[in-house]
Amino acid sequence: MLSITPAAVLVLLVASAELSLFPIAAGEKNLKTPQNVTVEIVDHNFILKWNWDNEPNSNTTFSAYYQKVKSGNMNNWVELIGCHKVTGTKCDFTSTNLNVFEKIKVRIRSEKGQETSPWYDITPFVPFQIAQIGPPEVQLEAEDKSIIINISPPGTSNSNMWATDNQRFTYSLVIWKNSSSIKETHHTVYSRDKINDLTPETTYCLKVQARLPILRKNGSYSPVFCINTTAEHKLPRPENVEVDAVNNNYVLKWNYPYENMNFEVQYLLGFYKRILSDYSDKWKVISGCKNITSKHCDFSKDITTDGIYYLRVQASNGSITSFWSTEKKFDTMIKTNIAPPSIKVIPSGDSFSIYISAPEESEKKLMSQNYPLIYEVIYWENNSNIENKLRVKQKLLKVSDLQPLTTYCFKAKAFLQDNKSNKSSQFSDVVCSKMTPGKLAVSWIIVICIVCLMMLVLVFYCSKVLLKQVKHIFSPSWKPPSSMSERFSDQPLKNLLVASEEQTESCIIEETNIVMLEETDQNGKSDVICSKQDNQDSGNFSNKDETSSSSKVTEEALQLETMPQ
Repeated sequence: MLSITPAAVLVLLVASAELSLFPIAAGEKNLKTPQNVTVEIVDHNFILKWNWDNEPNSNTTFSAYYQKVKSGNMNNWVELIGCHKVTGTKCDFTSTNLNVFEKIKVRIRSEKGQETSPWYDITPFVPFQIAQIGPPEVQLEAEDKSIIINISPPGTSNSNMWATDNQRFTYSLVIWKNSSSIKETHHTVYSRDKINDLTPETTYCLKVQARLPILRKNGSYSPVFCINTTAEHKLPRPENVEVDAVNNNYVLKWNYPYENMNFEVQYLLGFYKRILSDYSDKWKVISGCKNITSKHCDFSKDITTDGIYYLRVQASNGSITSFWSTEKKFDTMIKTNIAPPSIKVIPSGDSFSIYISAPEESEKKLMSQNYPLIYEVIYWENNSNIENKLRVKQKLLKVSDLQPLTTYCFKAKAFLQDNKSNKSSQFSDVVCSKMTPGKLAVSWIIVICIVCLMMLVLVFYCSKVLLKQVKHIFSPSWKPPSSMSERFSDQPLKNLLVASEEQTESCIIEETNIVMLEETDQNGKSDVICSKQDNQDSGNFSNKDETSSSSKVTEEALQLETMPQ
């Protein structure tokens, strides 16, 4: 007996459900199903194509239906307008009001009288995802050595396929001389752009392609257009238009072969080229740059917001004017050069406080008001080549963990924040400063000074005491006995004992010797008899002799005093 698995039952149920969606017409097996059915969408044109192998004049027609995938109703099939009872092998269902962002199913079958073929189902799709970009509309204008290109986006004004992407279209252009096969490609052009530096009175041909880079879609090229350039103008247009941009100062410069000419400078906001096909009335004259004779123009005051600008210059001599110069594209975020910042270094204890000033412009407006900046600070010891780097957003930072009483040097530069081109300024001037001792170090220095002072006083006192002891040992002071002090208290004797050494002189000394003799008379009394002896001599004498004589006199006096009475 034949067994049926649950999975097989499920497949049969699904198959039967799909087959029951549409009734099987009589003779259905006699008609073949259309083959190789495809959907082609270009801009907002929807074309359904298929192949049919039977004879073309067989009275066979074709009908197609669609269904929204998210509807959930398997029986809700709607007729494709323009694809019902079609006799050919393609149909246009552009008039069907489809939401280009919704996924749909499409099926088609062949019909002949009451007979119908099985359905041919197309893989579900989203119209916007499979849509192709068609050719843009192009118009040309000849001007001296240039060709002005007017480009309209692909599709019609009523199309909703590219309604949200009209401003995202970019265009590439291929141009060549009609008499040459060498082709030149310009990868990015906009409506009203100029192709410059062409040969006057020459035929040029070109074609344009639209692109949507965000969707990675490239459209088909436009038909080829040809045009003749005109004769060369009397006044040449200004050449070599350049922008010098430092911080928020913008100066436009150009070259011109003639002197004593007047110039006018205009600018255009970049987004007008994306949203308008004709922006000729959006050009504005730069204030202070109309009828000027100089070959430069400061347009800093006219640039009020960041973004892309286009600039052009025209020369004039009286009523005769030149054509406008080549438009100069200027992006404030890319072209602007950043001036170096300035820094101030203040030592504070065991660290340095770094103050960074943002680059300034002529009107003293901070660069950071218009551009978010970050800063790179590099510092090193003055006697070393080892550098330390810091990247900060703030303008005040503190550098710590440094060696005390050491000289450090600092420099800084500015970067544009979130800048893919990594644009930066030059480094600031190098600032060097010596590390000052901190509060703790000052306290230690004070303590050390006090200790040293106390040690110095102690050493001085000890030295003085030691010196006194040494002097007492090796040079004792002389003092006469007390008995001698009592008897020889007269001033002459003191003067004699302490007389200082006098200068030796040449003189005559008269020496007198006194001799004391004691005699006893008959009564038992003793008399002292003094005898004087003079001795005169000439020559030198010194205090030593005088001292000797005095000593002799003293000794004799003492002997007489001690003799018994």
